[in-house]
Formats: sequence, C-alpha cells, structure tokens
Amino acid sequence: MEFLKVKDEIDYSNKRYKITREIEDMFMNDGCINIEPSIFEDYDSFIFVNKRIKKESMVKVLNGNSDILILRPDITMNIIKNLIPRWENDLKLKLFYNSTIFRNKTDSNIKEFRQMGVEYIGESSIKADRDVLGLALNVLQKYNNNFILEIGNSKYIDELLRITGLEESIEKELKSLIYKKNKIELIDYVANLNVKKEIYDLLSNILDFQGNIEEIIRKAQNFYMNYEMRKSIDELRVLNGFIKEYVYLKNIHFDLSIVSELDYYEGIVFKGYYTNSYREIISGGRYDSLTEVFGKKVSAIGFSIDIDELIKVINKKGDGDWII
Repeated sequence: MEFLKVKDEIDYSNKRYKITREIEDMFMNDGCINIEPSIFEDYDSFIFVNKRIKKESMVKVLNGNSDILILRPDITMNIIKNLIPRWENDLKLKLFYNSTIFRNKTDSNIKEFRQMGVEYIGESSIKADRDVLGLALNVLQKYNNNFILEIGNSKYIDELLRITGLEESIEKELKSLIYKKNKIELIDYVANLNVKKEIYDLLSNILDFQGNIEEIIRKAQNFYMNYEMRKSIDELRVLNGFIKEYVYLKNIHFDLSIVSELDYYEGIVFKGYYTNSYREIISGGRYDSLTEVFGKKVSAIGFSIDIDELIKVINKKGDGDWII
C-alpha cells in the first residue's frame, strides 16, 4: 500500500486498526482463540504441497546453516505444520490470526499482504463446515450487503482428473486453465489430450457448472459422473440446507469448477467477493489432507480475509487517495 499524503496513511492505519479490532471481536465472540504464526516457512515442505505456486513468487532467505527458508506465503500451512506433530486425540481448536504474508511481485519488490483468518481443527466436519461458513458469511455481511460467496467442492475435479490417468504436469495445466476460467484455451487444450469423449465433453463444459444447487445438479447430470463425483455434489446439497437457515441463499453461488491457488484444499472450497471488487475478500476451504502430510489426519477447515482489499472496498465510499 502506498499513499500520496501523510494524512491518507494515518487515516488508513486508523481505519485498518478499527476494522481488525471489529473482526477480532467477531472471532472471539464465536469462541476463537488468537494464535501468532511463525514468519518463516520451510521451502521444500511448501513446494511439495503447493506445486502450482510459482517458485519465483516466494521470498527466500537463508538460515545460519545455509538452509533455504521462505517468508510465509500462506498462514494455514504454517499453523498446521506447527500444531499437528503434537496433536492430541479429541483436541478441538478454533483459532484466529491477524498477520502478514509475503510474495515477490514481478513488477515490484517484495509485497506484504495483511490477512486475518480462522482455522477450526479437530471438530467433526459437518459442525465445523457450518460454523466456519456461517462466520465467513457474517463477516462479509457486516461490511457490505452486496456480496457473493462462491462455494464448490474440490473432490469433484480431483476425482475427474484421477480417472483420466493423465500426467501430473498435464493435471497441473488443466487446473491452471480452470482456475483462470479460460474456456477457449481449456477447450483447445483438452482437444489435444488422449481422453474419452465423455471426459472431453465434461472438461469442455465444466466452467458452466454454476448457479444455485438445483442448477448445478441439473447441469452435472448431463455429463459423466461416478460415485465419488456424485458424493461431492451431495456434500454441497447439505451445505445448501444450513445456509438456507442463515437466510443467505440469495448471496450464494455454487460452482463445481472452483480451483484454489493453494493445492492443499480437499473438499469444500469457497471464495467471497463484493460487487465493487474483482479480488477475493475471503477465501478458504477444507484441508484434512494437509494435516496428514505432517503426521496425523485431523478434520480441518478455515478461511482468510484480505484486509487490504476489504479496506479498499470500504474506502470506495470515501475520498482517500490510496494507491494499491
């Protein structure tokens, strides 16, 4: 964040403080406990889990033994790596953080991104899904009624790619094209793959599997679907049921083609937007498989909030001269 005037920087700092305090109060009232994550991350562990993140985007440092570390590009993995090796049976933790991640940008120097977020670890998946999604919806609602929460299930695409038996590099490219919502390039790419026609048809149309729960079920039923893919849609149907209880259905958009930048999500994934911003305000999902990487499979779901983008959206109602 850059500022044209000193007053703008002070105003921004004051506004950020007030908003983060408000969100912290929401988290604590919901039973969350604060945690302070480490600033450093092991380079090899991170790229092993997150194969699609560009290595040049990571901020690398050397420790005293010349081991490569990175300044954390993600907070969830940092917390899980620290807690899971010491995890005790029947432990349940609902945590929140207010911290910073770091990325290299090709058009500038190292960038800091302020994030707040919640991690719910050890609770049964249904209860945790309900609580975390409800909290994310309440945060979005607090600052702007005009928001959309996109919800998908990564198991649908993961199962589809599993049955194709394609090489890892091809899967990676397919996920990147789906992530970018690039339908023309996706169709061209799939046309050159050696896959069955039913798989080609599904991949060529997957970006259209969006809408309310009835619409995505109707669209998906016209294409190939096995038991695991159908099960992933059933999980979304359950979510739809309790979101209806929160009276937020008008703000929900289901999307079977959601792919997250981070590879460790396995199951429910979601992204929250305001209508006057193209960037995600909230992003999160379920990541049980990530905990298994560090020694023990534990139920886990969470989300992060892009604080700078949130304040930018709020400031559009004012007159601050801020440069993002």
